[in-house]
Amino acid sequence: DKNTGKVQWRGRRRSSRIAHITPQVLTENGRDQLISSAGDVVQGFNLKTGERIWTVSSPGEGVVPSVVIGDGLIFTTSGFGDSTIRAVRTGGKGDVTKTHIAWESTDDVSKIPSMLYVRPFLFLVTETGVAKCIRAKTGEEIWRERLGGRYSASPIWAEGRIYFLSEKGKTTVVQAGGEFKVLAENELNEKCSASPAVSQKHIFIRSENNIYCIGRQ
Repeated sequence: DKNTGKVQWRGRRRSSRIAHITPQVLTENGRDQLISSAGDVVQGFNLKTGERIWTVSSPGEGVVPSVVIGDGLIFTTSGFGDSTIRAVRTGGKGDVTKTHIAWESTDDVSKIPSMLYVRPFLFLVTETGVAKCIRAKTGEEIWRERLGGRYSASPIWAEGRIYFLSEKGKTTVVQAGGEFKVLAENELNEKCSASPAVSQKHIFIRSENNIYCIGRQ
């Protein structure tokens, strides 16, 4: 309870390995589920009771990217080891590993930055600077380009553009669509690991030593 600090419920995963992801809330048929990924599993829990509703096996350890939801699918990566992107259909009960995986991909999987869903596409960048655009419903690769550098920050969307921020502080801005087109490149020349944030037509970037607010005054 946010007002008292009292624990309302504890959900049971059973066996799973370490992960560092932020859970997401999915509202389906008027009911809220907490979608949480861990080492080896992706699971949905009843938000009010903590009851585990469904489980999908997703072998891997040290999962960092958070789950992404869109087009009736839950998108997740399996971390280090057997790195795989999985698209899981919503609406299942019990172990739905054999019935609810819509598609999988093992090509250029992001292990640290989270993916970004902008209908109808899924965008990602790997730690080694390979950016991809995938058709979310089918897993079809639309484009793949090497941006260069290393990446920890997740890509963000703002006003029809995708922003990729490298660890050296270089932001590559591309159009949010099925054609790869670089619109701008901007250099901060500082180490950046945190994902940018957007608010009121401004972009906020935290570097190792500074916080930047970028936008028209």
